[in-house]
Amino acid sequence: MWAIWTARNKLLHEGQNSTASETMNLFKRYLGEVDGAKEKLVVCKVPLVCWKMPKEHFVKINFDARFCKQNNKSCSRIIIRDDCGLVLWSKTIMHVNIHSPFAAEAMACFQAAEMGLQLGFMRVEIEGDSLAVIRKLKEERVE
Repeated sequence: MWAIWTARNKLLHEGQNSTASETMNLFKRYLGEVDGAKEKLVVCKVPLVCWKMPKEHFVKINFDARFCKQNNKSCSRIIIRDDCGLVLWSKTIMHVNIHSPFAAEAMACFQAAEMGLQLGFMRVEIEGDSLAVIRKLKEERVE
């Protein structure tokens, strides 16, 4: 279709008339480029991560963060769901003066816990994907 459209535009705008054979050759070259590009594609398989519901009568607070090293900014994302998976609350928060990915994840974790407290949830599971933050919290846990 692209080759036919190109031939039409050349006739309309440039006065150049292409033969059917020239259009077919253009089409074949285009297909060759597409096939060559497919061979160069790198396919990454991302593991499928499924959200797991919290225990009955609990809410689950999930948090995540993204960090931009160039301007020391980060973004926290927090979502709270009940034990049926219903979204109760969600928020995205932008931060400045964050100097590391660890600090960004720690900030998101703190905000997740703080939000659970502010909203009055008493039975809470907090889940994030930063193993470093989770380990640090477990080390300093007060029983």
